[in-house]
Amino acid sequence: MKNWLNYFEHNRTHRAEIDWQKPIELAHALRAPLIRSLQRFQVGESGEGNHLRSHAATTGDPAYQAAIELFIKEEQEHARLMACILQKQNAPLLKMHWSDGCFILLRRLFGLRHELLVLLIPEMIAKRYFRALRDRFDDPALKAVFSQILHDEDGHLGFHVDFLQAALVSLSLPERALLRLVWRLVFRAACLVVIVDHRTILRAVGVSATTFWWDCGLLFDEVAAAILSRAPTPVSARFARILPG
Repeated sequence: MKNWLNYFEHNRTHRAEIDWQKPIELAHALRAPLIRSLQRFQVGESGEGNHLRSHAATTGDPAYQAAIELFIKEEQEHARLMACILQKQNAPLLKMHWSDGCFILLRRLFGLRHELLVLLIPEMIAKRYFRALRDRFDDPALKAVFSQILHDEDGHLGFHVDFLQAALVSLSLPERALLRLVWRLVFRAACLVVIVDHRTILRAVGVSATTFWWDCGLLFDEVAAAILSRAPTPVSARFARILPG
């Protein structure tokens, strides 16, 4: 986990510079859908992370605990960046949203391994979501925010994949198949919720429900294969490129 601690420390000091002094230029047709969508994503990234910290402490690995702390701070930084966008648009922040409450409940029902599997679900979906926003918006502040979050999501996926590969190595083939099936069902339910709840902004940025569904499925297959392969590598080639050095 030392490599990932180095990664998060490096990432903390190499953030995109965002000019908040200039007004954010948004087409009228995009403003309301973006605000409504970011409000929901923002509240999901603003948690304190205390439950995850306590689970990470059970590993007895100081480097992993320190990396988890920096991971949580990155998630909170995402919430701050989205809050800045919303505040620039004079839009209120949500205090809670039912979908975030469902994920919190699911995560708290299990130990560290299963909490991370649940946590990976919004991470994978967020990667496709922020790629859609980055590709559509030309405003410098918006593009910088969405690009930074997208970069961070790559790191988050790689970090959790690396840990879970080792944590689940003892599972038998039937156990892996069952875990993947249940995990996929929960993931697909989450995808459906996001598609319905964020359909306006997805349509506005030119991403159809079918495309979003398909692309999220490809991400899931990639991550699930990396974690649940019977011959896992230290970290999949897809994510290894983000590690410094």
